[in-house]
Amino acid sequence: MLKAVNEFIKNAFRKINIQFRKIDPRRSENIVLGINYDCLKNQKRILVCYMDYGRTAYSMRYARTHTNLQEMFQMIKVLIDMDFCIDVCDCNNPEAALEMPSDYYDYILGFGDMFRLARERNPKAYTILYMTENPYAVSKAGEQQRIEYFYERTGKKITFTRTGRFYHDGDEQLADAVICLGETEYFSNKIVKRVYPTAIKNSSYTDNICKDRKSTNFIVLGVKGFVHKGNDLLIEVFNKHPEWKLYMCGKEIQQECKKYEIKLPQNVINCGFVDIESQKFLELARICTYVLLPSCSEGMSTGLLTGMRHGMIPVTTRGTGMDKLSKYCQYFEGYQIEQIEEKLSCLVNMDANEIERISKSIYEYANRVFIADTYAVNLKNALVDIMQNEKKM
Repeated sequence: MLKAVNEFIKNAFRKINIQFRKIDPRRSENIVLGINYDCLKNQKRILVCYMDYGRTAYSMRYARTHTNLQEMFQMIKVLIDMDFCIDVCDCNNPEAALEMPSDYYDYILGFGDMFRLARERNPKAYTILYMTENPYAVSKAGEQQRIEYFYERTGKKITFTRTGRFYHDGDEQLADAVICLGETEYFSNKIVKRVYPTAIKNSSYTDNICKDRKSTNFIVLGVKGFVHKGNDLLIEVFNKHPEWKLYMCGKEIQQECKKYEIKLPQNVINCGFVDIESQKFLELARICTYVLLPSCSEGMSTGLLTGMRHGMIPVTTRGTGMDKLSKYCQYFEGYQIEQIEEKLSCLVNMDANEIERISKSIYEYANRVFIADTYAVNLKNALVDIMQNEKKM
């Protein structure tokens, strides 16, 4: 009898999962309404245009793949502490428009299509743009350079893959204030507050004594937006240096390589998706010295920050949100193949004692700064400052 019941449950869940996979992740719900609603108070109302609430909650429980999941819930917790009545929708879900009222919200926080629509429907609302990337114009210019460089090297024409998905030209002009995870210099005539994002740390990684680390072992955490992030450049450089090893982590590696007709050399290892809490990642963290990101534009890469929370030395380009961290970060002088190769050659030959010293400093800093507690405090301070400035205007 018990066996029959278990079989029935398995079949039922199998059918549910099949239907679940058919749903567009952006269409699983419209808007979650009235979080923290108190019928005894006249609360301020805020719309958060960020991620789908249900899918985010599901991922937090079963497959925590990105730090923005925990950041969204910390954002909601901060707004609860500030006693807002909160509605939440996915930033680019067109079905959210069906339940989005007009002249209802006091504040709108977030980005994307729904942020723009909410502003249009609620012209009196105070709007706060949440910038996880560089502005559209900055990202477009950087990605255009990489597209042209890819054509120069391969003769193949490719298109934009990342710029414009969430942020459009002029979004920052639509907002009354900006909270950004990257550099603040791109915003003028605005109230701008910077908040560092979080990073995930493997709970079994309890110290930073890694005797198995080699200066010739490098890692990449996240490959979506392959050319934008400069992964094609890394592969080309490592193809010239079989004595080095590059571990690439990301579920899209195979399809991205196929898309751009790139063949991985033997010393570039396709690790696929790697859960940060897994034993596999723990093994990688104990042998890799440097975490790489020669991207053309980022707000602040949580892949780099995750590497830092495990004592890895971040190596990136300028304009990726890491410019203020020169004490802990190494920089490519440019994105040309020769410039990347030159920098990596220097890092391979860095003194072992110096590597250990820098790694220890990075580990201590990252595990103090890029954590959920610090993010929540800084986000609340940013929101309070913005709203106090609004009242003075």
